Amino acid sequence: MKPSLNEINKKSTIIAVAVVIALAALTLRVGYWQIIRGEELSSKARAQQQGSGVITASRGTIYDRNGKVLAESASANTLICNPEDVKADGNADVIASRLAPVINMKPDEIKNLITKNNRYQVIKKRLSTDETDKVKELLSSDNDAETAKAFSGIYFEEDSKRYYPFNVAPHVLGFTGYDNNGIQGIELTFDDALMGKNGSIEQNQNADGTTLKAQQAEYINGAIKGYDVVLTIDETLQHFLEKHLEEAVAEDELKEGAAGIIMNPKTGEILAMATKPDFDVNNPYDIEQFEKYALKYTEDITDYDYDEDEDATPKPKKTVETLTDEEVAAARNKMWRNKAISDTYEPGSTFKIITAAAALEEHAVDLDSTFYCPGFKIVADRKINCDNTDGHGPQTFVEGVRNSCNPVFMELGLRLGADKFMEYFRAFGLTDTTDMGLVGEASSIYYHNRMSDVDIATSSFGQGFQITPIQFITAVSAVVNGGVRMKPRIVKEIRGTNGVVKSYGQEEVARVISEDTSQKMREILESVVSLSTSTGKNAYVKGCRIGGKTGTSEKGNREEEKRIASFIGFAPANDPELICLVMLDEPQVDNKYGGTIAAPLVGEIIEDSMNYLGIEKQYTEDETPDVRVEIPDARRLEESEARQIMSDAGLNFSVVGDGDTVVDQLPQPGVMIGENSTVILYTEKRDESDTVTVPDVTGSSVDDAEDTLASCGLNFEVIGAGHSEVGGAYAVKQSVEAGEKVAPATVIGVEFRQITSD
Repeated sequence: MKPSLNEINKKSTIIAVAVVIALAALTLRVGYWQIIRGEELSSKARAQQQGSGVITASRGTIYDRNGKVLAESASANTLICNPEDVKADGNADVIASRLAPVINMKPDEIKNLITKNNRYQVIKKRLSTDETDKVKELLSSDNDAETAKAFSGIYFEEDSKRYYPFNVAPHVLGFTGYDNNGIQGIELTFDDALMGKNGSIEQNQNADGTTLKAQQAEYINGAIKGYDVVLTIDETLQHFLEKHLEEAVAEDELKEGAAGIIMNPKTGEILAMATKPDFDVNNPYDIEQFEKYALKYTEDITDYDYDEDEDATPKPKKTVETLTDEEVAAARNKMWRNKAISDTYEPGSTFKIITAAAALEEHAVDLDSTFYCPGFKIVADRKINCDNTDGHGPQTFVEGVRNSCNPVFMELGLRLGADKFMEYFRAFGLTDTTDMGLVGEASSIYYHNRMSDVDIATSSFGQGFQITPIQFITAVSAVVNGGVRMKPRIVKEIRGTNGVVKSYGQEEVARVISEDTSQKMREILESVVSLSTSTGKNAYVKGCRIGGKTGTSEKGNREEEKRIASFIGFAPANDPELICLVMLDEPQVDNKYGGTIAAPLVGEIIEDSMNYLGIEKQYTEDETPDVRVEIPDARRLEESEARQIMSDAGLNFSVVGDGDTVVDQLPQPGVMIGENSTVILYTEKRDESDTVTVPDVTGSSVDDAEDTLASCGLNFEVIGAGHSEVGGAYAVKQSVEAGEKVAPATVIGVEFRQITSD
């Protein structure tokens, strides 16, 4: 019996509905795979079909203010492998044994890496040029086809390595880690800008993960280089600062090192910043050059051992090689610490600059105000001594500053009162971090409650609170630049491929004192240095017009007699272009005063800096510029003619030999030498073995040192800062050590000091 039309239609409808439902289900399923899980499945497919690697972005370059490269990224090779390729076509044992001595890794360590269950494995990052060349030899079938085949699956990947060409300012620049990320300093603070964007490279692979040799198509997404950072630092000034601080660490036996800052007081630009001892920024984890501090002076990570002999010299039991991981970490943290921003200290008498400026601004004193110093001052129930316990007697305000008289400043502080004193403390920025552009800046330690009279008295001469060097140099800059506190900064601008991305211009924070008060302070502080009777006399450099203030503060337990010697100086005093602060932490020499050991250091740094920057010297009527002449070439001249050109040059001479023509001379032509120095003219061949033993002139006056050297046939010149020509100056250092043998007429530079206090 044939089905009816209705039955046929009914079955057709059912079939049609079933088909529609099936198609709908299929569509939904396809949509689910394509839309919902499409990216996930595509990613898995790509992972099966392609092997990928990272193209590390080149970090941006760090420049000094003049365009010198301080940090840059150089191309380097990272050694990688596809463990699946090694398993399929290579030989893990051969790779491990042959590669280990080349890249300085253990064979077992290499084998573990190249046999891992993945398709991309880093063996070693940033190979040296020598390592790269040796690995390439192993990969080359031209050298050894069998070895090359065993190395199947081993590849190079382009990477980037950080390099610091000048190896200066490690605490400012910082360094990068294993993954090219910033760890310290500018590298960390501006990591996001410097980092750039990594790229990628992909290769076709079989489903089992091995590389398709016949289809080596590569898909590259290029890396984007990071932005460049331009600092306010001047590499040459940084070199000057580091050189002088390094000398101070050695000469003054600084138990806790030194810190220094050079700044432009008008703009707030930091021109140099250093902490010594420091580290090799190209090898930042190596504590070898910090060994003295890691072993001898860091008491929490070592013990002492003593010889049984008479001098009982302390010798550390440990060496760098035997330090534990914890001890190495402690040494590195100390080594990487930027004392200029991270360490707080009592500024001592250098803070008298702030007290004096506030008192003048508030009319609590004028230049002719008189005081009397009996050697102490009674405040409340406390007797607080002056550094001169015999007393300075009657003196004016200006003389009190020159003498660094504590009773004068205690009186000024009390006249200001607690509220005004703290108002100026805050106004000069001493309660806030400066936000100058580096991480790790410490906060000051100061009075949160109302200050007592004793608090005011001790604070007036820089004790009882702690600030950082960067805070203090910023505050004093405001005193001498016309009265405006500037925000200090260490970054000038950030640059991209199309120009400046962000600029950091000078920023005025607030006016703190008037221009009139600032001018008076500049004049007073210049006299602190220029007068041979003032405490800052050892910072004096003829023609530089340096102003400044000495400071020696106590540290920790007062009975331990730990000291910090410091000096802050600026120049030229009438229109400051430079300001420099030096802090010497725990000197172990007999004279620990900032006026004796820190002041001359700042004087020399400022003189070097002014000469480099082309800042013209300004001589007073009482100053006679030192005349230096270039020694003319008298060789091959008749003796009479040679005598004449030496006389015309303002030089003395002596003739050695019986000939008629000059055949040699000492010092050699072209050497700069002081007027009236002596040149030896040889009219016959000079005996090279004819030498002079340099005498010891330390402790001598200028005249005695000159006479002693002249009697030995040596020339003399005064070097360094300080009033060398006045009574009381004594030689502290000579350019050639006593006992060394030198050629006749060699110039011996001698540095002089005067005993001073703060």
